[in-house]
Amino acid sequence: MPTPLTLPVEISFRITLDLQSATFYDLQRDIRREARQALLRALRTSLGEVEKALLAAPILCPTCCAPMRSRGRTMRRIVTVFGSLAVRRARYGCAPCGTVRRPLDEWIGLAEGTEYTAAVREQVLYLSADLPYERAADVLRHVAGIGISGRQIQRLLEAESEHIQAAIGPARAEGEEPLRRRFRRAGRDGGTAGAARVLQLRKLKTSGLWEQYWARRFRQEGAVLPEAARRVQGSR
Repeated sequence: MPTPLTLPVEISFRITLDLQSATFYDLQRDIRREARQALLRALRTSLGEVEKALLAAPILCPTCCAPMRSRGRTMRRIVTVFGSLAVRRARYGCAPCGTVRRPLDEWIGLAEGTEYTAAVREQVLYLSADLPYERAADVLRHVAGIGISGRQIQRLLEAESEHIQAAIGPARAEGEEPLRRRFRRAGRDGGTAGAARVLQLRKLKTSGLWEQYWARRFRQEGAVLPEAARRVQGSR
């Protein structure tokens, strides 16, 4: 059994307060702002330690099992619950078959082309079950410091809807007058694919299965990434 990795996480920062003019609100605002930046720094440092541990073992090709060679590092922006973070992660390539792996991406659970971590997507969709996309985006920016647009939220729900339907089945559209107003362009019955996806999301949120669903999704994403690495060769 692998030895657990111990990560010393230190959160430290200073703020300057003018007692003659500052208020308690100013103190809370400044602490929240600096704490968010400190958490991002701690997360970046911790990811570096995680990657170092991942690379301590030989990196093997999932297609042909040959040892893979380092191909330098590439930058990627990811959006976490603490905000946006630029990550330089190691890239490995297989000379015989051309497969590419990025071990840190696999551990995080991010497929190629995705920048929002699963934890962020869970928060985004939780709000979107009850708020219009643009309003949910505004709340996330103001409260959590997460930058996302209403259109991006819509795309996240489109990508997740297949998994939601597989978990809980289709939702019925009866008695959803507020949702009809939200999707005015669909006509009186609100019968668009977007409205159906929001109904599914609401059904999941009120089913008591929300935490269970996302715990399963986190595990699923981590499990499919080695398989996704095998497909890199065919997409080049």
